[in-house]
Amino acid sequence: YEYPHEPVPDGWTPQGWLEHMVMREAERRFPAGLPKEWRSKIEEEFCLIRARQYAPYFLTVHDIVRHARSLDPPILCQGRGSAANSVVCYLLGITSVDPIANELLFSRFLSEERNEPPDIDVDFEHERREEIMQYIYARYSRERAGIAATLIHYRPRSTIREVGKALGLTEDVTAR
Repeated sequence: YEYPHEPVPDGWTPQGWLEHMVMREAERRFPAGLPKEWRSKIEEEFCLIRARQYAPYFLTVHDIVRHARSLDPPILCQGRGSAANSVVCYLLGITSVDPIANELLFSRFLSEERNEPPDIDVDFEHERREEIMQYIYARYSRERAGIAATLIHYRPRSTIREVGKALGLTEDVTAR
């Protein structure tokens, strides 16, 4: 699978633009110099992203999150799941969890052994998701956009079970 081309400024490759943006943010966060641990983690991630040619995907997700946060008022959004294990996602502002401080493993998010593309899930505040969808259609066109969502539909028994869990009731009580 080859991810579609992501628009980048003239004179830049997707990988070069991704690395530029990440390093610019790293330098902003660490004006006295990038700590050695950060530099090695960033290079480790860049190496795998470069080898697998995943830069356009990271740039697309960053663009959508950047747009959501640029609105007035901003749309609340947060990358979640194993994307929080990525220093690149953290420095791009996709996630807010510091993977170095929390000692998270990048390989849980992306690894050479699994040989599968990254999966960055971003939650947007539900009242304003339509604004994000319209931005995606306007920026990438309807021919290049695919939106997936999960909708959970509870039947009565599952509803009672979930409410029981939320109330701290035991399974035998909710089964009755």
